[in-house]
Amino acid sequence: MIYSPVSVDPQPARDTWYEIDEDALVSNYRCVREFLDRTNPHRRVAIAAVMKADAYGMGTVPVARILLRAGADLIAVACLTEASLLRRSFPDARIMIMGYTPDRLLTAAAERAIAITIFEERQAALLSEWSERTGRQAHVEIKLDTGFNRLGCDDDDAAVDTVERIARMPGLVVDGMFSHLALESPASDRRQFSRLSDFADRVRTRGIALASIHLCDSIGMVRYPDFHLDMVRPGAILYGAPPMGQHTLPGIRVPFAFKTRIARVRRLAAGEGVSYDFTWRAPESGATLATLPVGYADGYRRAFSNRAHVVIRGVAAAVVGLVCMDQCTVDVSAVPGVSQGDEVVLLGRSGNDEVALIDAATWAATNRNEVLAGIGKRVPRVYHRGGRITQIVDEIDAEVSSGS
Repeated sequence: MIYSPVSVDPQPARDTWYEIDEDALVSNYRCVREFLDRTNPHRRVAIAAVMKADAYGMGTVPVARILLRAGADLIAVACLTEASLLRRSFPDARIMIMGYTPDRLLTAAAERAIAITIFEERQAALLSEWSERTGRQAHVEIKLDTGFNRLGCDDDDAAVDTVERIARMPGLVVDGMFSHLALESPASDRRQFSRLSDFADRVRTRGIALASIHLCDSIGMVRYPDFHLDMVRPGAILYGAPPMGQHTLPGIRVPFAFKTRIARVRRLAAGEGVSYDFTWRAPESGATLATLPVGYADGYRRAFSNRAHVVIRGVAAAVVGLVCMDQCTVDVSAVPGVSQGDEVVLLGRSGNDEVALIDAATWAATNRNEVLAGIGKRVPRVYHRGGRITQIVDEIDAEVSSGS
């Protein structure tokens, strides 16, 4: 992976690229920070910025640098590979693995001073043995299953005993305890909150200090201010996908724009088809189509076929025919003056043009997070701040990316 700082406006190595607005990311972080300060006026709630799935497709290391500078207290990821990438770039940052770490990798995480989520005494024992052998501390977060039924220890009396034994193991530092909301209903969510709070209280009566208790993701944070506890774990909201409906957070900006350029413009006669199986044919009046060099290998999903639209010269253009691995076609009959090389907004916002993330999720019958996380690695990430490009991150040769 190439990290290429640039001081001029270069052309990315492909005519398909993903723009990341650093100013918008910082603005979104500040929006979350101000919301927490406003709803918790007498205490400071910490922020664990969730950066799993390559920071929701926007680039783990560049986004971590942006959000750590903005004030994030901790970085939360899903697995050791994500955490290790961050540790190499940020030797002093607090990093937490929220997901499962296999026994064989526990000590590798501990060696990197990464807080590891555990939920079984066996995991703690392995880390304690490593600590005694090396003379170094191992940091852990204990996950409690409050009804999500994924990872976590139970919340019965036996589990209280287990947590006490874990907390008293030599060399272990319990950084905190957490759970995860199912968001099934307010009543169910409140039961989960009560189970976590009650369990933490029972552990504390054993003389065990728990520095941090946390439960809320982006949706839970906005929907339930009384669930904030010691820390929240915003992810999607930082990346331009705030909760929808009654409980939302005004002021969140769209920090991304997935773009391409027209590769070819062609006029089709009535009845002519395009792409595999000719799932779309030109109407009686004919049609003007544009071929775009982007496909499902780039994260422009096959499910968008004959459903999605893009924006060209401020005009919406429908995706027609099947989206291929590397290319797709759009109907540009209504786009005045359309020509090869025109910029195309596939997803996100660019100036006054926008293809909304929620629309893309609807076309693909999925959620917004999956759309963001699916932007392919071969798509160059182009970062900009104050209207100037600051960096291009590409999987290919740096000389191509920088235009040298």
